[in-house]
Amino acid sequence: MDPLLSNITFDFLIVFIRISSVVMILPGFSEAGVPPMARIGLSIALTTIIAPLVANVLPTMPQMPVPLLMLITEQIVIGITIGWLTRTILTSLPMAGQAISYQIGLSSVLLPSTDLGSNSTLIASVLNLLLPVMFFGSAMIVFPILALINSFHQLPADFSGQWSQSNLLSSIMKIIVQSVAFEFLIATQIAAPFLVIGLIWQAGLALMAKASPQLQIFFVAAPLQILVGLILFAMFLHPILETWRNATSHLLLHYIAL
Repeated sequence: MDPLLSNITFDFLIVFIRISSVVMILPGFSEAGVPPMARIGLSIALTTIIAPLVANVLPTMPQMPVPLLMLITEQIVIGITIGWLTRTILTSLPMAGQAISYQIGLSSVLLPSTDLGSNSTLIASVLNLLLPVMFFGSAMIVFPILALINSFHQLPADFSGQWSQSNLLSSIMKIIVQSVAFEFLIATQIAAPFLVIGLIWQAGLALMAKASPQLQIFFVAAPLQILVGLILFAMFLHPILETWRNATSHLLLHYIAL
């Protein structure tokens, strides 16, 4: 085979492996209902665009199978890390839905979710459906693509592992910790109004139950709690989505794309 053709094919393969690892985890494409051909098609399309941009930093094809296997494994790990970081940051929206649903009385173990576990709730499921819409309908979709391009410069495909001996690994671990902390922080901030109102509501019910112990006040107030909670959720839905979009865009821009 022509050496030039072999190098082009090898470059395309290396870029494709890293990109497909990211696409496999991205929200919207990682769902069970998405056809595999759609993921493969997106991976091939992105590879066709990105491969020429990073061709100058790609290594030559190893002549031995062991270095080649190490190189492929390295691309899978890097791609999964980028995709997982992006997904972790974005999952703060349905996580906030968990807390909101609990406060308005809609928590139930009878509404399982393959994404958030068996304790998923109705509000979390609604926000989980809105997540890919917000992600693909805004500029946030650009940040993982920029991260892929920059990753080939900051974490070059090198089976010798020279980049792992630098400070990049410590920087990546720091970003992972900050991303997980951000996920819980933004989820708490989004659900904060419901947490405060729920706390006041429960305290008021406790005082009413103390005043008239013969009345099952919690069962009487449960329908009103759900009704008022859904009304408040409908009123706060737009601010919730805007707060989440601005916060996640800021973090993706600074910790993923750059």
